[in-house]
Amino acid sequence: MTTYWLQITRGSSLTTKLRLVDTRYLLGRSAECDIILQGRGVSRRHAELLCRGDHWSIRDLESRNGIALNGARIAGEQRLEAGDTVRLDCFELVLYRELAVAVEEDALTRTSLDLAPPRPTGGYLSTLVAFNGALLATESRQQRRSLLCQLLIGPELGASSAQLLTLRRDDPECAPTTLGEPVVAAGKRAPVVSRLALTSVLAGHEIVLTSARPTYGQADERDAEELEAVLAVSLVADEDKLEVLYATLPDACGSSEWRTMVTTATAFFRQAEDVWTARQAARRQAQLGVEIERAHDLQRRLVPSNFRSGRIDIAFGFEPCKGVGGDYIDAVPMTDGRVLLVAMDVAGKGMDAALIASGLHTTVHICAMQWFTLIDMIKTLNRYLIATWDVMTSVTVAASILDPRSGVIESINCSHPAPVIVTSDGRLRELATFETVPLGFMELEIATRTDRLRPGELLAYFSDGLTELFDEHDDMLGVEGVAAHLSALRGSAETGVGAATLVDRLSGRLAEFRGQAAPSDDISFVLALARP
Repeated sequence: MTTYWLQITRGSSLTTKLRLVDTRYLLGRSAECDIILQGRGVSRRHAELLCRGDHWSIRDLESRNGIALNGARIAGEQRLEAGDTVRLDCFELVLYRELAVAVEEDALTRTSLDLAPPRPTGGYLSTLVAFNGALLATESRQQRRSLLCQLLIGPELGASSAQLLTLRRDDPECAPTTLGEPVVAAGKRAPVVSRLALTSVLAGHEIVLTSARPTYGQADERDAEELEAVLAVSLVADEDKLEVLYATLPDACGSSEWRTMVTTATAFFRQAEDVWTARQAARRQAQLGVEIERAHDLQRRLVPSNFRSGRIDIAFGFEPCKGVGGDYIDAVPMTDGRVLLVAMDVAGKGMDAALIASGLHTTVHICAMQWFTLIDMIKTLNRYLIATWDVMTSVTVAASILDPRSGVIESINCSHPAPVIVTSDGRLRELATFETVPLGFMELEIATRTDRLRPGELLAYFSDGLTELFDEHDDMLGVEGVAAHLSALRGSAETGVGAATLVDRLSGRLAEFRGQAAPSDDISFVLALARP
């Protein structure tokens, strides 16, 4: 009898390869399914894979989003040929005959893609925040690697073992070099390394989760039930080699919560490596000017490019002063079509302020990627500051989520200069927002307030570098001066002018006011224009 294999991928990561030994497999989100596929577009009972004697068929179980065979939507039951590709939401299923694809001879048969460790509770965020703080407080690179491995085998992630490996890009055998001893959970065995997982990472997959049996090392004494799934994550790469986090797992973990924890933990690890690299480089620089230039470069890289979302045109103004600081402005497109707008100011000057701003940037983008609410994001940023930095760090924040379709704005302001809305004729009002204290001091009880940006109106966020700008006579611009410039700017703008043009004009007005006086603080602002 011909043996068939099913290869299942999710996105760019190899998920599993399983041998089809039964005659029927139920696919869907429900726990009763034989192959559990966790995706937003997957129905509880989505489809059936059926053996019809000498061939296999796929049958749609009247799922909400259906299935596609070789790119074409199908209905009912359709026969499958070797090499056919079935698309089901974010999953791609490919049928192979025995030996038609290079699979490892002793590959495991798995009937679930979501046999995950216990689902993380609400406390997992605190664990990740504490982990990030420990990384940033640990100067030894080997110790930071050990912290990452310890997190993997901890109760939240539940891996059996973890270690870091180095792969050479020019090695056809993909033989790894170990970076320190593996960390093994109590009662578990030392890891055996999977060639399949490592070759997939080396081929460009950032994260690989597979049920294939390891092939490096001796695994002959293990029963099939004891063999474990493996995880490989690309951590640090250069032209010659690749540093990989490798872990063995009790089961093939595919839940979104579990993958979110792994993705966030590795992102924090990479961020900590960058922070410590920057710190060590700064120590080697004897001249203050070199440090300032590095911090300027870091700050400039945090400023996104101008972009448009629907009818909302967004542009950014940023001018660092001679001393470095921690201004951070951003606009992050969210998966539901809304846009997260952020303006922050870290207290103080110097490299530390710039590094804190860099960490806030990473945390904001992770929160946006994981569909955090605005309240949860602000609380996460606050916990990150309290847990990570060894001194009390004050950060003012103005943050909003803007819906380009309706113009609805949900906002929180943590002691940042008040954002304003300017009408097309130059009239000005403060954005309705919930007001609270700066981040970094205490746990916060916060809420949001909503407002609306109507066609033709301009929404402006700005740092105190604008309000505290001085001219040659030592006169300060102040809040009233900023408001007057914004009002005149919008009121005199001709029809069709974009946000980028308004940014250039405002920068020119500020430079004209300052004259020959040097700025004493970073100048940053965000302009969001609702086109008519």
